[in-house]
Amino acid sequence: MKRQWLAVIMILAVAAAAVFDWSNALAGETFVLRGKVLDPAGQGVEGAEVFIYDSAKTRRPAEFITPKTDRDGQYAIELPVGRYWAVARVRQGVKFGPLLLGTRHSGEPVVIEPPAERVAEQDFTVADIREVARNKHRTRDDHVKISGRVLDGSGAPVANAYVIAHRGKEIAQLPDYISGWTDETGRYVLYLPPGNYFLGSATVFPPGRAVSPGRALSLVPGKIDMAIDVEITLK
Repeated sequence: MKRQWLAVIMILAVAAAAVFDWSNALAGETFVLRGKVLDPAGQGVEGAEVFIYDSAKTRRPAEFITPKTDRDGQYAIELPVGRYWAVARVRQGVKFGPLLLGTRHSGEPVVIEPPAERVAEQDFTVADIREVARNKHRTRDDHVKISGRVLDGSGAPVANAYVIAHRGKEIAQLPDYISGWTDETGRYVLYLPPGNYFLGSATVFPPGRAVSPGRALSLVPGKIDMAIDVEITLK
């Protein structure tokens, strides 16, 4: 019996030593991620956090969360060497789950990989839908007013959605132009300068991959205001 206990103790000791050696082997295998969190006007955002994940699935608790940014929007965190996906947020309450009106977010996650010098720099721009709509809303003479309704597949109006105008089909973080939330009639208004866009719609913010497939839109200087209904694919 004593021999059995002695064998168990020896196995545990070897395992503990292995863990200790593994931890020491990884000592120093870290890098620093730092940067700024900014608002759409380029000003530092105080109190923001960068949420860091080990996969592109970010609708869950993060593996790492930075301390809140300082008054200049600066953050820094030391991480084990590896590949990560990061987003910046300014929010109250829980650290994950559906975003509420007023939550500021940086959009699609950014891939972070440690450089050779072990210091990675990444800035984020955070906004909520009201800020984006306000900053993108222009009524100058060279902007075209696009208005209409957001409709579902059966032609019924969709409330609490918004319309997006983006210069490319893929949205990396935040769309180029965005309307405010629709009311119960599905109405939206969007002001766009001349250019080529893809129109889409979404019911969550930031839109990410939840944007409905867009339609192409080309606006030339002097074009009059347009009425366009946008169909949304509800998931």
